[in-house]
Amino acid sequence: MTERNPVFDMMKGVAILLMVLGHCRISDSLHHVIYLFHIPMFFIVSGYFYKPKAFGALFKSDLKRLIFPYLIFSAVVFLKFSVDAFRLQDFSTLPKFAMSVASGNFGVGPIWFLLALFWCRELFNAAGRSKWGIAVAVLVSVAVGAFGWNVEHSLGLLIGVSAIVFYALGFLWAKKKIVVHAWMALLGVAISAVAFFGCGEMDVHMLLYPLYPLNVLGALAVTFSLYWILEWASRFSALRNSLSFLGRASLLLLGVHYTEFMLFDWYAKIPDAVLVAVLRLMLDVLVTLGLSRVPIVKKVFF
Repeated sequence: MTERNPVFDMMKGVAILLMVLGHCRISDSLHHVIYLFHIPMFFIVSGYFYKPKAFGALFKSDLKRLIFPYLIFSAVVFLKFSVDAFRLQDFSTLPKFAMSVASGNFGVGPIWFLLALFWCRELFNAAGRSKWGIAVAVLVSVAVGAFGWNVEHSLGLLIGVSAIVFYALGFLWAKKKIVVHAWMALLGVAISAVAFFGCGEMDVHMLLYPLYPLNVLGALAVTFSLYWILEWASRFSALRNSLSFLGRASLLLLGVHYTEFMLFDWYAKIPDAVLVAVLRLMLDVLVTLGLSRVPIVKKVFF
């Protein structure tokens, strides 16, 4: 059995904070840096902790951990849109949003990730039941990502397929097929710089890989480098505990961020982009911390 490594929770903690920051008005360069790796790293870490399960058991678990929160957070936003619709007597938004939720198209907002992770896990688990299944799944994943097939109205299926390559890397990491040394971290920094300057910005949600091999290698390189940095930083208990908590609560924080992302127009009230970024980060973290103490929330997300 793979012993849980707190550094991976710290990595998820960093990635979820960067996700919130990436949805703020930031410089193009910082946005590019974040999008080099933050979503692929979620799939890599999830793959690290993957354990084969019977189809029914995994399906039931993922319905609870991924699909149920997807529906709950969507319902919260739909309720707000409904209140606004009655107040303004304009109901045009409701069917559009309902269709986005039902089809998983781009109008659903940041929680597309829940659908993609669901499909990635289910398909990887199914592929692992045959001798060459995972190898075939990775080849299909590479093809989908490299060709950037349209993902509209697929309930996140093709995004999940494209992420299998990252999930498989995390799985190999846990099996000790990949060992991160200091020289790999330094090489990762160099490769990350090449990826930053050598190709356009990757966007997993849009299946946008301007230079697929370098995009994937860059994401892996940053992940290795960050692992090495956080492994060293984990000796500081306050930092380790804070980031580990955010990592374990990352799906809850995603839902909290999604809600404020969809319901509040920050920039209409506050012109200072830096202040907005700080406020959004603080609000999302504090609300997540508060919700994590609610028993029914803990049952679903922890």
